Amino acid sequence: MKLKALIAALISALAITSCGAASSSHPNHSKSDYSKEEKIIKTLLKPLQVRGIEVKSVKPTNKVKVPGFVTYEVDMIDKNNHREVKRYIFISPDDKYLALEIFSIREEGNTIHLKPLRPKNANKQLKVDLSWLKKVDRELSKNGVPHVIGKGEKKVYIVWDIFCPFCYEHFNQIQEIAKKNGVEIHMIPFPIHGENSIKGLILYTEMARKKGAAETFKELYKLGNGNFMNYANRMEQKLNSEYSKLPKEEREKLRKLFVGLRDELTKHGVRATPSVIYAPPGSNEGYIYVGFKPIREVIKEQ
Repeated sequence: MKLKALIAALISALAITSCGAASSSHPNHSKSDYSKEEKIIKTLLKPLQVRGIEVKSVKPTNKVKVPGFVTYEVDMIDKNNHREVKRYIFISPDDKYLALEIFSIREEGNTIHLKPLRPKNANKQLKVDLSWLKKVDRELSKNGVPHVIGKGEKKVYIVWDIFCPFCYEHFNQIQEIAKKNGVEIHMIPFPIHGENSIKGLILYTEMARKKGAAETFKELYKLGNGNFMNYANRMEQKLNSEYSKLPKEEREKLRKLFVGLRDELTKHGVRATPSVIYAPPGSNEGYIYVGFKPIREVIKEQ
């Protein structure tokens, strides 16, 4: 298997949602019995290092029995997504065959249900230092960038970019999400799509200074009426017609701010939009989730 295909297969296996696994048993294995299998698995997973995924441990397990295979539980650290990942890998006793994924099959009437065999707590978010977020918040406020929506003791940070299609899907829901969950949402700009992102965030700032953050996000959403491509085209038009009219001194000041924020976020392991960040009240440690995660689930993490 070529390297790219191998990495794609492994990433695909890591991405599938965890499900329950059957309980069974295998004969006990000594270290000498599985050292070769451990080497095979670590060699197989080594290409994942380019994606920030490192193998923490490999051990045989008695939790799952699959005829014709010995099951190994692999514990990995996914640095880019700030999580610990556990998966099963299956190797035949003669070391000639290996399976990254095995499914249990259940038939219900005319419907076939497939479930990947996964360890309990297959994905666990890692707690990280978030003390630096206070500096980011201060810089945005100091430079007059409206970015807070809602009010509450619990503060949730959403890292976004004005040309991020996944962020755009939620632009018209942010105020409602904040109110429904009783939280204060801090929208942290992260210009990862180049020059137009920086210009777009500068234009957003000028709009939000007049209408407030919540109303500005709703207005941005209306530009495409739910269609991101229409929105992106309309934003391009707004940049062409309105950006150059903004005061040059203010444009340069905000440009410097947003470039600095991009560097600060990247330095602390934020690499994608959207990302959701949460530290419980009174704590400088918390969690970074890549992609949108329901706020009600985020604030349960302590």
